[in-house]
Amino acid sequence: MSEECADADLLRRIAEGDVRAVGELYDRYCATLFPIALRILRERSEAEDILHDAFVAVSERAHQYAAERGSVVAWLVTLVRNLSIDRTRRRERRGTLAREVLAHEPPASVRDPERLTSEAGERDKIRRALATLPDAQRQTLEVAFFEGLSYPEIAARENVPLGTIKSRAARALAALREALAKEGVVLETAAFGTRSGTGSEKNG
Repeated sequence: MSEECADADLLRRIAEGDVRAVGELYDRYCATLFPIALRILRERSEAEDILHDAFVAVSERAHQYAAERGSVVAWLVTLVRNLSIDRTRRRERRGTLAREVLAHEPPASVRDPERLTSEAGERDKIRRALATLPDAQRQTLEVAFFEGLSYPEIAARENVPLGTIKSRAARALAALREALAKEGVVLETAAFGTRSGTGSEKNG
């Protein structure tokens, strides 16, 4: 049996629920796939996480593989590459959003009581402004910030149209900015406004 036929047979067994076949496929290609994830993520622990996530996805998507669209190893490489890029983009979004919001947090070295009191009051204003938003709008912003999800990802998870998520976020940001302006707080929201999706894996 050729290597490609053997790979296809492993995917067939995985699609049928054969757990051992997942391990066999992992053993065959982990040495090929791990460096790809590591090169993109630049952190060994995250690359290991992605490799684990990839083979969980293989267990779920094995039935979607179509031999005429490419080899099994090419399918696996694309899967790992896209998962790694998704992780990187989420990490970057979280960093950007954190910088915008945490700009209102005082540096650890600050010891001036007046400044501490002022900034604590500002954070209270932000929390109060968030609390005034409808639950759906507030949750959309919280998911975008704390989980780093894009609007398309939020729409997919909540099973609602993308347009609904975008309009919900736009209304939430406008209301939040208005509420903070009344309190004398200016919060940059540009980081929330660009929430592009990421590419999907080929072959499913």
